[in-house]
Amino acid sequence: MDLAQEIENHLEWIDSIASLLEVEEFSDVDFEKITDHDTCELGHWLSSEGSELYKSLPEFTELIDSHAAFHKLAGELVAAIKAGDERTAVEVQQDFIRMSQEVVGHLQLLQQVGNNR
Repeated sequence: MDLAQEIENHLEWIDSIASLLEVEEFSDVDFEKITDHDTCELGHWLSSEGSELYKSLPEFTELIDSHAAFHKLAGELVAAIKAGDERTAVEVQQDFIRMSQEVVGHLQLLQQVGNNR
């Protein structure tokens, strides 16, 4: 697996969330896609054989935890925006951005480890 591509996929996923926020109707399926950390490309990779090289590393476990937290925050952000709760949306957005950066940071660390092997 190309970890640089996973970083790019993560950033593209965030863009897709931004476009969903502009949609008037938001289905339960859309919401589930956002909150389920196993359905995005990174989630699939984290549970696949492709990640075997990294599974013994503490950074990998941290990535899994950060990735799950990121999706939870994405759901909270979307819910707050859809409910018109601007104050909560602003608070959650800060955590969402921080967690996104954390996910990318863990991917970059794994990429460095992979390059050194």
